Amino acid sequence: MIASGDRSHFGLAGQINDGKCRIGARVLILLLGARFSGELIMNRSSFLIRGLASTLACFLCLSATGAEYCLRPDNKYRAQTNSVVRCSTPAGWKGWKDDPSSQQRIKQFGDAYSRGWVGKMVVFHQPDCKEGPECPYLGLDTRSRDSRGQPDLEAGLRDFLNEREQPQDLSPRKPPCVVVSRVASFHIENSGDLTIWQIRCPSGSQRFATLLAQRDVLVTIDLGGPDIKDIVPKLDSLKELARSVRITDASLVAPDIIEIDARLSDGAIRRQLLQLTPLGTLRERVYRLLQRPRLPDDLHRDNGNLWTQIGSYSGPASRQRVQVKEYRLPTGEKIRQHISDFPVLPPAIAVRVFWKFDKEGKLRDIEIKREVIEFKPKR
Repeated sequence: MIASGDRSHFGLAGQINDGKCRIGARVLILLLGARFSGELIMNRSSFLIRGLASTLACFLCLSATGAEYCLRPDNKYRAQTNSVVRCSTPAGWKGWKDDPSSQQRIKQFGDAYSRGWVGKMVVFHQPDCKEGPECPYLGLDTRSRDSRGQPDLEAGLRDFLNEREQPQDLSPRKPPCVVVSRVASFHIENSGDLTIWQIRCPSGSQRFATLLAQRDVLVTIDLGGPDIKDIVPKLDSLKELARSVRITDASLVAPDIIEIDARLSDGAIRRQLLQLTPLGTLRERVYRLLQRPRLPDDLHRDNGNLWTQIGSYSGPASRQRVQVKEYRLPTGEKIRQHISDFPVLPPAIAVRVFWKFDKEGKLRDIEIKREVIEFKPKR
């Protein structure tokens, strides 16, 4: 479901809680009225007092609110969901957006694997404990669901148990984690009652987990630590994180990480980018929106326009296809003749995007250009 009255178009961090701001404004009105004398200022309807109080109250709400994360999972075919999962940092925890050093590290991620990991999950740690196996953690993972609503909650829990502590390249696999008990349930808006499960894994680690499913995404929230006594007092943080989750249509919110397959056609890439930066968008707004790590590379300015490289892929070394029947194993003499030859790498196709602006600084077009890059060895 799409949250009604949602004012955040790009999912920026630090959303303001309107209810708390209204209460804070009333308190500040009384404080300011007591501080200054004069009938005009004491009047509760005074424009000066009400405006200043509302501004200060909302500023305090903004500074106290944790960062917002906007995640967009994809399926095994790399097709992204039509939804963005939004959540906020729970009180007393820090994610990568709450830590300047982590932000700089994430911005340097250029490979698809690291960006994909950051784009679909977030892990929170407490400031007083360094990241490591001895520290409790709180994670939120997202997964796409198909048109039949699979995986559902039952299948999602089963996958969670089977995939924890299982290195992808390990064979045979370890025994799965097991459910110890059903700890509790709690209610959240739009998803109803959620169940908290206590889970024990073969390594001896303990964790609590809860799952929710909406639209085409499945969300798993995982609270873990080396010992059960370390995480029981933190169950309220798990609930707080779950209650902050909002599932929003992808056309309304930009995810933290934008993944665009460079092999798509120019028209398909252009349509995706126009959803994020519609025609008429101001230049500086486009520039702010598309900064790293949202896109994999830096955004460059060029004669009033903007451009960046969104990816690349390997092109064919030759248009000719070698027939299997024509292939012959090389003889020893052939190998000796070519043993010192330089290796020839296939050319790469770099895909660059150009945002074109008019004289008023408004976006008038998006152009896609492809350039063949050949790797020639130095002799």
